[in-house]
Amino acid sequence: MLALPVFEASDIRPLLSIAALIGPMRQVFIDLSEGRVQAPIAVLHPTDKSDIHVKSAVIENVPYFTVKMAGWSEVLADQGLPASSGLIAVFDSSTCKPLAILRDDHVISDFRTAAAGAVATDLLARPNSKRILITGTGTQAYLQAQAVLTVRDISEVLLWGRNAEKVARLRERLLHEHPALSIRSCTELETAVRQVDIVVTATAARNPILQGKWLVPGQHVMSVGADDTTKQELDINCFRRANVVAVDAVDAAHVYGNLHNSGYLTECGEGSIAELGQIISQKRNGRKSDDDITIASLVGLGVQDLATVAVISGKLGF
Repeated sequence: MLALPVFEASDIRPLLSIAALIGPMRQVFIDLSEGRVQAPIAVLHPTDKSDIHVKSAVIENVPYFTVKMAGWSEVLADQGLPASSGLIAVFDSSTCKPLAILRDDHVISDFRTAAAGAVATDLLARPNSKRILITGTGTQAYLQAQAVLTVRDISEVLLWGRNAEKVARLRERLLHEHPALSIRSCTELETAVRQVDIVVTATAARNPILQGKWLVPGQHVMSVGADDTTKQELDINCFRRANVVAVDAVDAAHVYGNLHNSGYLTECGEGSIAELGQIISQKRNGRKSDDDITIASLVGLGVQDLATVAVISGKLGF
């Protein structure tokens, strides 16, 4: 009996890019909205400083399905160590037999989240957007900056975070890769928000860091950090002010993230939000004018992991 192949993060990382995943992410959002997907989610909290997301996914006519277990630890983050870990199990859709273990240490989740951010930003942000604000200092803050730079001709990047040393490290990392960009750190969040075209929140905040009263006409807000029942990056007034509120999946928004935790869905109902797939397919409206405020609040779905695995499976040999 052949041993089940196990692929490490070092095998997987070189195969991933945000640009290569944008097309597959667009398609998977359409598949989701048109009912061709199964994507159950379970979020567990082993301690008050850790969480693990169990996300499985099936897509019609894809020859395999996936079950992901992705953890995050504040204890590791406080020690300056990589806070994320995890693996993805891949199974044959016909026989349900396991095909491979991808011990990716969250790198697939990281890149597919960034690609989803790129899809949402390209769909909703003004085409002439030039200035962005990144809130957060971790891996996803870095990747979301790269995602916006992939789909918009950005001239200035503002950075904000609670830890000045981490902000400085993120700035140096981005400057090393984009030396022609103006990249500066900010201490006053409200002032920074009012200066930009695109606001990205990529934090683990349990209380809102972005207030709706700070938003200005024409902005796009991209929130990717609030992905469970405890986290909230945007206050309810952000959504009250928005002309478009987009999510990855309505069902997930009822349980996790900003829209659930702020009480907005209880107040306004799911008719006030649209799935990205519906906007891509033009079944729901996106941005109508340069003055619209648009928000994409994403919790992350297992089908995004599966779509990413489908992109790299041939190179991994299964």
